[in-house]
Amino acid sequence: MDALVRAHGECLAFLATILERERVVASGDLARMLAEFASVSAAERPAEARILSLWATYLEDASVSLRDASVLH
Repeated sequence: MDALVRAHGECLAFLATILERERVVASGDLARMLAEFASVSAAERPAEARILSLWATYLEDASVSLRDASVLH
């Protein structure tokens, strides 16, 4: 199960990168929205909220990587 959760997180980070590149939504904004959704979900669905929170972390890491890469180029 952990591998599946990680794989989905990596896939979301990849998609967030594409969405940011195409100027649909900034990956940092998407990460914050997902983290907020996780927070709202925590009371009724704590297990799902933990997964959503982990995915938000993957997206935030991707956002930082994109920001750092744009400084270098």
